[in-house]
Amino acid sequence: MVEWGIIIGAFAILLLFIIGAPVFVSIGLGTMLILELTENQYMLPNLGQASFEGLNAFAFLAIPLYILTGDIVSRTGVASALLDLAKSILGSIRGGLSATVLLACGFFAAISGSNASDAAVFSRLTIPELEKRGYPRAYSAALVAAGGSTAILIPPSVGYILLGYVIKLSVADLFLATILPGILVLTVMIIINFIYVNYQGFETVGEEKRFSFKEVLINLWRSKIGLLFPVIILGGIYSGVFTPTEAGAIAVAIGLIYGILTKKLNFPQYCDILRSSGIVCGVVMPIMAIAYFFGQTLTYFETQKIIMNAVLSITKNPLMIMVMIFVVLFIMGTFIDFVPNVLILGPLLLPVAVNIGMNPYHFGIWFMFTLAIGFITPPYGFNLFVVSSISGESILSVSRRVAPFVIAMIITNIIIALIPGLSLWILGGK
Repeated sequence: MVEWGIIIGAFAILLLFIIGAPVFVSIGLGTMLILELTENQYMLPNLGQASFEGLNAFAFLAIPLYILTGDIVSRTGVASALLDLAKSILGSIRGGLSATVLLACGFFAAISGSNASDAAVFSRLTIPELEKRGYPRAYSAALVAAGGSTAILIPPSVGYILLGYVIKLSVADLFLATILPGILVLTVMIIINFIYVNYQGFETVGEEKRFSFKEVLINLWRSKIGLLFPVIILGGIYSGVFTPTEAGAIAVAIGLIYGILTKKLNFPQYCDILRSSGIVCGVVMPIMAIAYFFGQTLTYFETQKIIMNAVLSITKNPLMIMVMIFVVLFIMGTFIDFVPNVLILGPLLLPVAVNIGMNPYHFGIWFMFTLAIGFITPPYGFNLFVVSSISGESILSVSRRVAPFVIAMIITNIIIALIPGLSLWILGGK
């Protein structure tokens, strides 16, 4: 009866998602249904306390701080400077403008940790110029959506903060373990983009320019503030000077001081930044609160063991189990936001992964890289909605152009899955 109660409750959550109910409402009602069907209604009074406990964690303070950092740097010209730096590095190559956008998105990802912020900033900065240089507007939007998805994969990332908390792993170590995979996904995206752009004959309009090392140095100096953020954040964390949460607070302070001293940020703008960041946090935090109670409910019923036994009854082949996990994460990432996926699926699938010999940190990186594909795949594809609203292109037209980047992310995912050392070597065998 317990198993059927959980299955019916999970189906109810998915159905509520599909019909457009708010995520926290869907999870909350599904949890209540599970408790009702399993005759455990006495747990319902714990909903308020469990939800409070779910948010009452020092690590979660980092989430609004990193979101706020991304908003601040996007308003102070830092993103433009990083774009100029990327352009001076790759702009001289045929198809270099689109590669520049991907590289600039990667630079900005090392500051913001928010895929939506990354996609929104570079949509406004680059889509008009890409269109002038011969790129279809839909492909330009797809390019930015894909580049923006790296913000959840490159440290510091809100996703790894959530994941580290729910599966009890060091956030600092997760940040460290994702450095090489983060570089890998950018590299694969740029390579496949070059192949696709040259095959399609894009970038036929615009200036011819030669690579200039002097120009790179000039732009390197101009973008020093943008490059300083990841150095301070990651350097401080890895050296043990401060925690990821404290690093977020320091990043906000540096951004504010820079904005005020350069007069790029005034009081009304700062109020607007607080408002926009607060809206994002207002969407994320209720989901985290109710998902914590849902996770407690699943733990009470030992759902992890039920899932593990169900998987092992189908196959004990580690490779096949990894394929099954990938399919589940890919489908869930396509239909549901990454926050509930991390909070719910992370604790459920970790025991299965450990049982087949995966290191928890290796699983964490691979888990996040699989979910990230959902940012650029319909019907949910959050980044697709962001770039569509800014570019004016329909979701359908952008979705048709995103295939090369989905392929790039799947290739990266396979490499990470098959080569654990890519994530683990830097941790020294943890």
